Amino acid sequence: MTLPASKSRELVTRLLDGGSWQVRPFGAGKFSETFDVSDGGRRYVLRVAPPDDLLQLFYERRMMRQEPAIHARLLAETSLPVAAIVAYDFSRCLLDRDYLIMPRLEGAPLSQAGLSGPQHARALREWGGYIAQVHSLTDPENRFGYLGQHQCMEPRRTWAEAFAVMYRKELDDVVACGVYDRATADAAQRLLEKNLAAFEHCTTSRLLHGDIWATNLLVAEDGRVTGVLDFDRACWGDPEWDLAIADYCGVTRPPFLEGYGGRIDRSPPEAALRRMFYLLYEHQKYIVISMSSRRGRNEAMTRAYARESLGVMENFRRTGLPGF
Repeated sequence: MTLPASKSRELVTRLLDGGSWQVRPFGAGKFSETFDVSDGGRRYVLRVAPPDDLLQLFYERRMMRQEPAIHARLLAETSLPVAAIVAYDFSRCLLDRDYLIMPRLEGAPLSQAGLSGPQHARALREWGGYIAQVHSLTDPENRFGYLGQHQCMEPRRTWAEAFAVMYRKELDDVVACGVYDRATADAAQRLLEKNLAAFEHCTTSRLLHGDIWATNLLVAEDGRVTGVLDFDRACWGDPEWDLAIADYCGVTRPPFLEGYGGRIDRSPPEAALRRMFYLLYEHQKYIVISMSSRRGRNEAMTRAYARESLGVMENFRRTGLPGF
């Protein structure tokens, strides 16, 4: 569903006082719709969540609702360049979708910035430092999982328990799409549960970004980071999960790790085991996403993600060696 221009202006007028607002679509996002909002002097971003009937993962449903609280903590307790969310409406009174407004940050996505080698290294180094700050934030009640106002799961007292619930819910989404049958999903869940002891190392619940890839970083022409974006997929738990996502997306290069504070030690067997399951969680989500209209219901891509995921699990069952 594409939001008409008249409706986007109505939303802006409802949330922002005064001004002769011009509202134009921009950005390449495939989930939320994004609009540039300006009145000649001030510039904002209007983000509108997708309709509820879009095929989504369990944690994506109304996940925008957790962003105001997360941004507030980041602004109060870190030096991250995140935008203050100045207004939002989750009431569904004017539109049957959630939406919010924040100042537009300068810079271009790292994926489109065309930086030189040294400039790119600077961006990665600063990014690593900012992610370290994200991971410094803890939940006051030491709860684990998706804790946000979208309430997609009940918080858990341990990371091992939370990740098992998250993994099961994702598998349920894959079954609902008709890609895995129940027996396949149950076998995948049993494989994780046999190895849950490896996840007991994480005893402090830390804020995790959940989507560390090059489109979610804004940079200036000199490589300086000007914005860290999209905390709507944020979770609370093990920083290794976040770093596995960053690794999956090609972000964990030496400058990033230098900024973060050190290399990723994958030598302990338990660390390699966790990484395999974290990457399976990341890879299997695209089974659902590629079945969605946001990816054009790409059945060939869906089958490829499923085949690759099941191959990783079968190889682990056969050899006992975690790999991805």
